[in-house]
This record gives sequence, structure tokens and C-alpha cells, in this order.
Amino acid sequence: MFAEKVLKFKPDQWQRDLLLEKKRNSILNCSRQVGKSTTASVLALHKALYKPNSTTVLISPSQRQSMELYDKVYDTFQTMPARPKTNEESSSVLSLEGGGRVLSLPASEATIRGYSAVDLIIEDESARVPDELNAAVKPMLAVSKGRIVLMSSPDKKEGHFYEIWRDEITYPGWQRISVPATSCPRISQEFLDAERRELGTRIFMREYMCQFTDESEFPIFQREWFKGKNVSSVPEGAKYVRFWDLAATKPLESKKNDPDYTAGVLLAKHRGQYYICHVKHFRGTPLEVETAVKIVAVNDSGKGPVMFRMEQEPGSSGINTIDHYAREILDGYDFRGIKTTGSKADRAAPLAAAAEMGNVFIVEGNWDIKGMLDELCSFPGGNHDDIVDALSGAFAALQTSYLLPDNPATLGGLSELH
Repeated sequence: MFAEKVLKFKPDQWQRDLLLEKKRNSILNCSRQVGKSTTASVLALHKALYKPNSTTVLISPSQRQSMELYDKVYDTFQTMPARPKTNEESSSVLSLEGGGRVLSLPASEATIRGYSAVDLIIEDESARVPDELNAAVKPMLAVSKGRIVLMSSPDKKEGHFYEIWRDEITYPGWQRISVPATSCPRISQEFLDAERRELGTRIFMREYMCQFTDESEFPIFQREWFKGKNVSSVPEGAKYVRFWDLAATKPLESKKNDPDYTAGVLLAKHRGQYYICHVKHFRGTPLEVETAVKIVAVNDSGKGPVMFRMEQEPGSSGINTIDHYAREILDGYDFRGIKTTGSKADRAAPLAAAAEMGNVFIVEGNWDIKGMLDELCSFPGGNHDDIVDALSGAFAALQTSYLLPDNPATLGGLSELH
């Protein structure tokens, strides 16, 4: 009644089910963009309005995400006619006269432990909230006998969100609600088709179809995506990058423990299509690696302008390596180090999506194409992932953000667009 009569919001059936639940904890395994944040804002605001001295806590994997959910609550409050007076309105606290308060807390276990007797906890993007943080919030409900709502699109088959969702024996009595994108009338099939092409099947099923996906169960690359994709040359006007993933390993060590390889991938981009031109894949001493990188750079330069990029390892050693290559090995070339973030699988996902769409080609030549495909299609369960890392880095380096100079003003008239 509050949603429909006061806020003029007509809930979908699953939203009605959540709003009408009074006692049970709830877990929502939802697609993106189905309205879970809107529903959570109604729950939080209703609690603050109608239960005096109540406390509702909003938490997320990051402070930014917590603030986004809080902003949704505050914006909903602003739409109310004849709003009650407030004791406090800030960027993270809404406190109502005669009512309760809504708090947005940083995703910090130390900060959260300072609160008790909480009536409602809403944990957004719960599949990505650390288990330790989730464990820290539960004691807040012990005295108040309050309620917790976990809501998220799924992630991997691990963590408290996954365990609570799948294990009804260990976690009985929870209200479980699944909302795939196909059940939301506001999401068109055309949009979903485009997202599947853009994200690839593995990520799409996780983000939109409520499926937990382990990387080992759902191969990121499939061999059939590359069938019939061999070409003899790259179209004129393509942009090139050679991306290096370094390892300094003597060849004889491979007989003992099968260590990493150095991998350097030459990738080209032309009108949204990508061409794997060459892979240099070998083991060698630091001096042998430096020599090979230099020789390859000389050969690559015959193709025209080529960017040279290299994964920068964390810490001072990574900084020193990039500085050494910039001054001593690749001086005079368009070279820089790139810091990587996220898991190897997440970094490979954009390239996999392009391959699934049929936009990745292999340029025939005197290099080990079969070995590259073997590594790609065994990833992430294979013995090595050096080529995958280098390909992922090259693909990212060819995106627009890496093609622009550090100072947009050097683009002349284009700087006016900023």
C-alpha cells in the first residue's frame, strides 16, 4: 500500500512478494536492471517512516555502491508528498522525526562492528561482499530480531550468497526469489541479444540469467569460434599493439616444475575486428628475454606505427622493470607499462566476447597457431595462461582509452569535447 498509494509505484509480482514479507530473511538472485534497488529503497524508507527509533543499514562491496543505494532511498523520500521532518539529512544518513534512520556504511568490518540493535540490513551486490563483512553484520540483528535482505546478480560458486541460495537445509526459512531478465517486462529481447553478443555467453548468463558460473565448468574460449577465421593479411589502416607478459625462466628449468613462459602477442584492430598476427612464446634468461623483445620490436616496426605495452607487476620491482625497458630496451618506441586489475578470467572476458561474435581472426604465418588455440581453449584449467594474459592485455590496449594521449589538449580542436 505504501509503494502504490504514497509513492505511486506499481510493483512487479516478485517485488510484491518481497514487500509483503514481514519476518523471514530474504535472498534475491536477480538480473541487473530488474528493479531490486528501487524495491530495497521502498523497504528501507517504509521501515524508517513507520517504526520509531528503528535503524536500517545499507552495505555493499564498496562505499560508492553503498552510496548509490542510499541515494536511491533519499531520492524516493524526496518524491513523497507531505514528507515528515528530518533530524538529519546528509550524504550517508537520513533520520526522520518520530521515525527511524537509514545509514549507508562503508564496506569495512571495523566500522560496521560499532552498530547494534539494527532492524533491517540490506546487503547490495551480496555475491561480491566478503564473507567476513557479512559475518560481522549478523550480530546486529540478535537483540532486535531484525531482518536481512541479500540481493545480487550471481557470481562464482562460492561465498555466503551462493551457499545461502543453494543450501535450503543449512539455511532453512529464507525467502528465495529469482528474477531473470527475461521475466522483466521492461527489458526487451533486442537489448538482451545485444548484451549477449557484447558480453559473451558466460558473463551474460551470470549477469542476466541468474546462473552461478564457475570458470572451470564454463570454458571462456571455444575452439569453434576460431574455425574459418584464418586470414592471410590485415586490412590497411589497422592499429597494432604488441603486448608482453614477461617471465624470466631458463629453458632447462621446464623439466623440473614447468614454470611460466614469456609471451608477446601482436594484435591488430580494424573497424571493430581483431587480428591475432603473431605470438612469441618462449622461456629464457632475463638477458635472452630482453634481446628477444628488442628484436621483435624492430621487426614489428616494419608494419608501421605499433604500440608496445607490457604488464606491470605490483610493487617497486614492477616499476623498476618498466623503467628499465623504457630507457634501455624500447627507448624511442611507443612503450608503457600497464597495471592490470581483476582476475585473469575477467580480463579475458572482453576478448572472448569478441571471439564469440566472430570478430577475432588469425593471421597465418610462421608461428605456432595450434599452440595458441590449445592454451586459449584450455583456459582457465590449463597448465599455462601466458598467451591468454598477453592477448587480454593487447585487446584492452586497443580500446579507445588507451589510444588517447595522456593530455587531451594535444588533440587540438577535439579537446573542446571534454
